[in-house]
Amino acid sequence: MNHPRYLLPFIALFFAANMSRATVADPRAIVEVFAAGSLRGVVGDLAAVAAPALNVEVKASFGGSGLMRERIEKGDRPDLLLSADLGSPRRLESQGLTVLPATAFARNRMCVVSRRNAGLTPANLIDRLLLPTLRVKTSTPVADPSGDYAWAIFDRINELRPGTGSRLKDKANAVMNAVAAPATADQSAAAALFAARQIDASITYCSAAAALQRELPELTSLVVPALLDPHPVYGIAVLSSKPAALQLALFLLSEKGQMLIARNGLVPLLDPAPPQR
Repeated sequence: MNHPRYLLPFIALFFAANMSRATVADPRAIVEVFAAGSLRGVVGDLAAVAAPALNVEVKASFGGSGLMRERIEKGDRPDLLLSADLGSPRRLESQGLTVLPATAFARNRMCVVSRRNAGLTPANLIDRLLLPTLRVKTSTPVADPSGDYAWAIFDRINELRPGTGSRLKDKANAVMNAVAAPATADQSAAAALFAARQIDASITYCSAAAALQRELPELTSLVVPALLDPHPVYGIAVLSSKPAALQLALFLLSEKGQMLIARNGLVPLLDPAPPQR
């Protein structure tokens, strides 16, 4: 791997999985997975590709990583947490709720999805985001790492233009308090907000941008410039020593698992590391 810091948890996971397989017989284990909403495709493929080969059934629940972590802290006991950040797995580890160290398993990029007529480009992105008339949606910080990453972008903009970070956060908070277009069977919540003309741009994961554009072809996406992008890192918390849970976690870190991650628009760990600021 290009990232030596990931090797020790990977090796620990390998030995833990093999030791568990040797001591526990389970004809068809059920693995309960709490996962970030941005990992629906990954978990779906995990259930379709890896689970049958391992004689495992995946039972998945999705939501904001912070909210899923809070459920675990309050007593829920899934086998795995697949989080859109490393902070939530590390917090669970610090509380003694994991059986292995928190481990990175994927990366992402941040994108700004907007109407084409908004005219966003890398050169004018900051100026356009600051326009009072441009309504910018983000996820809720703390509850969802996507919101934390959006706030990190605002903080980096503030480093370049002091005083602008708070303006951007105030704008995003105002939009969060005002929008009210729920998802439907045919349309995601973000697409519904665009369709209802309640928002003009959304800061989201690049892995989600293509699906949003398929829903509304009038939309376009812009990858956040590297200088502003916090380069999200996704982490896994192994919460039980159940053999099947350890095997699924190990699969995600394997070459096949990393291919599955790439297929769903995320960035595998084996890709070159993002440029440092």
